[in-house]
Amino acid sequence: MTFFRASTPVPVTTLLLGLCLTTGCQMTAPIHVWKPPTVVQPGSICVAVSPIGGEPQVAQQLQAAMDLSRPQTMPNLAVISPNQLEQIGGIQLVAYDGQPSEMASLSAARRAGANYLLAGEVVSQQLSLPEENSKPRAPISFMNKPEATESLSVRWCVYEVESGRRLGEQTVTLTRQEVDKQFPDLAYQNDGSAKVVAASARRSWELVVPTTYAKDVMIDLPWFAPGSSAVRKGNAYARLGQWEMAERTWQDAADAHNWNTAAWNNLAIAAVAREDFSLARDRLRHANWKYWPGDNTPKTLAWIEAQQRQYHAAFNLPPPSSGWSFPDPPTAESLQGAHQALPESNHPVSLDDQPWYTAFPWIPPPGWTWTQWWSQPWVW
Repeated sequence: MTFFRASTPVPVTTLLLGLCLTTGCQMTAPIHVWKPPTVVQPGSICVAVSPIGGEPQVAQQLQAAMDLSRPQTMPNLAVISPNQLEQIGGIQLVAYDGQPSEMASLSAARRAGANYLLAGEVVSQQLSLPEENSKPRAPISFMNKPEATESLSVRWCVYEVESGRRLGEQTVTLTRQEVDKQFPDLAYQNDGSAKVVAASARRSWELVVPTTYAKDVMIDLPWFAPGSSAVRKGNAYARLGQWEMAERTWQDAADAHNWNTAAWNNLAIAAVAREDFSLARDRLRHANWKYWPGDNTPKTLAWIEAQQRQYHAAFNLPPPSSGWSFPDPPTAESLQGAHQALPESNHPVSLDDQPWYTAFPWIPPPGWTWTQWWSQPWVW
């Protein structure tokens, strides 16, 4: 019998590439998800906005951007603008020095029946004001294009109107570079200062109302499985943010090739994009859960539940009737109590007596850190 041995070892990159082409890879796509407010508890509320203090011209621009970006499709939210607040309360909200008075705003908010008062002040700014933009430029100024350095810093305070108690404060600071990365939909604006002001207004609403933000999600990228070309076509739509077209394309691929795990996995993520978490779980059940190298279904389930928990927290919704698939994230008190209750000697733990998700120790449940998850005795 003759034995053959390779003269040179196979590079690790070649092995990884072969595994990727055989079982599929992953790519990122932008998706918008909800998050709860920073300070105010979610629910039916009425928020009064006080006139913004600081540089008058910048404050007026920010106030106009706040009016344009105010949430319009939330039935459980009522917003009272500074002009409405002054008319309803019958009190002048701006002091003699041109700066707003928080005491006057609180009194007017009580008369208007508001639950919370949002008061802001421009702390620092580096913006191009309209007068500066209208100045003529040198003929060769385009050859020395200055670096984008626009920035804006606004300090916000949230008050409980009934008691006058300050619930919290936060300083929103954004630069032009951060706005270009975090708010790509503002790219249509040529004015860098207008971009920063618009983004600051959006970020300011996050203190009191649920808001959406863009994040990258991992979608499957198959190569040689039947229907892979259609799945990749749907991925191209998802990369452009066209989730409806992506969902249609993936659904066609799943209908034609029902065993295509990548199609069903991506369809589950598309259901999350339109906030249908029940459909997302149903679609995920079509995917292969066991003994398939490169299958990302368990990770997708953990991701879906994390987004659903965040959605329920944003709108103060109860847990789903079917319950959560993963345990609640541990608190500092529970971790400390569990640590004190551990026996001195560790005994073997039977995984047969543990929940199903303990079969994946490399996948912590939503809200758990790696340290918290790996420190649990049943993981080992």
